[in-house]
Amino acid sequence: MSTNPEYNMTGIDYANRNHFVSLDFPVIDIHSHVTMTSPSDSAQGPAGGSGLKGSTEHAEKMLRIAEEFGITKTISMCPIDDVEPLKATLGRKIGFNAMINKKPEESEIDVLKNLDRFLDSGIVMVKLWSAPRGRERGFFVNAPWRKTALKHAFANGIRSVMVHVGDPDCWWESTYKDTVKFGTKAEQYPPFEEMLNEFPEFNWIGAHMGGDPEHPDHLQNLLEKYPHLHFDTSATKWQIREVSLRREQIRFLIEKFPDRFLFGSDLVTRHGLDAEHYVSRYWCQRTLWESSWEGRSPIQDPEFKNVPPEAHQTPELKGVALSPPTLKKVYYENAHLILTKR
Repeated sequence: MSTNPEYNMTGIDYANRNHFVSLDFPVIDIHSHVTMTSPSDSAQGPAGGSGLKGSTEHAEKMLRIAEEFGITKTISMCPIDDVEPLKATLGRKIGFNAMINKKPEESEIDVLKNLDRFLDSGIVMVKLWSAPRGRERGFFVNAPWRKTALKHAFANGIRSVMVHVGDPDCWWESTYKDTVKFGTKAEQYPPFEEMLNEFPEFNWIGAHMGGDPEHPDHLQNLLEKYPHLHFDTSATKWQIREVSLRREQIRFLIEKFPDRFLFGSDLVTRHGLDAEHYVSRYWCQRTLWESSWEGRSPIQDPEFKNVPPEAHQTPELKGVALSPPTLKKVYYENAHLILTKR
């Protein structure tokens, strides 16, 4: 059993970037969680030190490393109190995406008040987090209070909505075994399609490759049905594990719809993280999408099933090697168009 850290299980040299494409354009990370942090942060869950009580140290570290990988703009989801201190420190390197959520005791009016605070701060899009584990809290993608919030956001100039719908297939073997409580994976998508039909005026972004990199045929069907739908590449471990298994199908899909995919990392700031943690995610993302590199993923992946168990500790990483014109769209042009559309 390797004693290497989670961000480098294979002992790889992250300074070796010879397989990267030389980019003559900036990269936009459309999906991240840059927040204020605190020494009290736990290994899991949200970072602490919200607002002025927190520190920008890790936000600065993460975006400094992002620049080393060509990323000049990062769109973040964070608490409203974090927006102003992060903006003051990071300036044009960062933009913001407002989560439309609510506590059980809150009303629709409370949702709109919170959204107004985000709108006043200059957000560029909104997010509907609708993973199956959020059902108990009423976080259905098509909840009436979310529909009201989307109408309010549109009236105030917002034109893009990001959605987390679905989760890895393998979670239905463990976390979501109780399908009466969580629904099947297939049952996550009809409410999402309801929203795509009801709000065609928005650009929709399906986070984490639409929550279904395991089924490129399903993603293609959605893209063909909904011309205003896009997918982002975020959730590094998930994409490595599933995209690498379907490299040819995923390459075909993205090359067929080059205007519909956006680069995203899903990287999260957390106090105490090694710089190499951030490096590992950017290195793997760029390796996956722009190169034909093949080898074991350097990142620990609890969802990976070793067959046989002693064979490998991490899944294969097989680069998709997108064509240069498509890569430019995925890394920059598609996000730029969405962010500047008003």
